[in-house]
Amino acid sequence: MIPKTDLHMHSQFSPCSVNTNIADNVKIAKLKGLKVIAITDHGTTKYPKWFNSYIKEIERVQASEESIRVLKGMEVDVTINGELIVDNKILKQLDVVIAALHTWPGLMGDPLYKWWYKVLSKVINEGHAWIIAHPTDIAWNKIEPPIELCLEIIDLAKENDIVIELNYHHKDPNDMFLKLCIERGVKITPTSDAHKLEEIGHFEWYTFRVNSVGYSIKDVNWLTVEELLKRIE
Repeated sequence: MIPKTDLHMHSQFSPCSVNTNIADNVKIAKLKGLKVIAITDHGTTKYPKWFNSYIKEIERVQASEESIRVLKGMEVDVTINGELIVDNKILKQLDVVIAALHTWPGLMGDPLYKWWYKVLSKVINEGHAWIIAHPTDIAWNKIEPPIELCLEIIDLAKENDIVIELNYHHKDPNDMFLKLCIERGVKITPTSDAHKLEEIGHFEWYTFRVNSVGYSIKDVNWLTVEELLKRIE
């Protein structure tokens, strides 16, 4: 079954948030039956100014909750050269680090796909992030890398125990990449990437997406709650 987790959602500490905030995210997540969530606001500078306030708010909200686990996390921008933009001293304080390609490199065709492969390979090999965000969506530009490069990235992720997200907000990854992830047995986690409260908890969509590429949810190598908690111990 699909794990009752959501490791990618935004709060008041992300400027692109519409109405999300940590306290209300938790309320909605509980109503939807989620057991573990991570609040992963955008890391776009080396030392995000909001970080200390964010940590205090996470700890305040978690202190009053018993039925849901609220993890500290961040969606970290990846530079054109494949570096995580946030300082590693910050990242080490987090439970969940998600790497995201948000900067379009000004390339098209084969040069774009070769850059995509090089950058994601570097992120995976360096291991500072263990979830890859919307892998076939760069700043709302949908891409379709050739199958051979997709396979290399997916196999590299599996070898390094990196998780690929199935992202509701971006409706990503694309069909081919998702199908290959399922076939190759890479770990997958369902995420909302919520910028609005109403984006949280749409588990029927994850079932639809998996079914749309010819599989059932039991065929997916989901990151379970138990595996997740072991990772952050």
